Amino acid sequence: MKTKNLFFFLITGMSIFSGCGNRELKADAKKIGDIMCRNIEVMNKLRTADPADTATVAKLQAQGEKVQKDMQVIYKEFGEKYAKKTKDPKFSKDFNRELRKAMLDCPHLSKKDRELFEKDLEE
Repeated sequence: MKTKNLFFFLITGMSIFSGCGNRELKADAKKIGDIMCRNIEVMNKLRTADPADTATVAKLQAQGEKVQKDMQVIYKEFGEKYAKKTKDPKFSKDFNRELRKAMLDCPHLSKKDRELFEKDLEE
């Protein structure tokens, strides 16, 4: 009887902790997806901006630089948080799946990229 209870508590505890890890990974992937989406937005605006409108181009370049700095911070935090896990193929697969899901929420994603992400998620 004690063995069954111990086994039950171990399984329950593992499920809770693994679920928390998945939620945490999902939240971190969403954070990275959001910053990547902002970068795509700024790059698209820069690409379509009139080169003669130097004020707009300068403003967009400054926004791009800020997004790049924010990306560096987020990637560094992610790397430190998951340093031991990043070499694990299952972790990488789970993270890539969550990142693709997060990127599908990006309204600035190209049609081609959206289709690729959707196809990857189907597999």
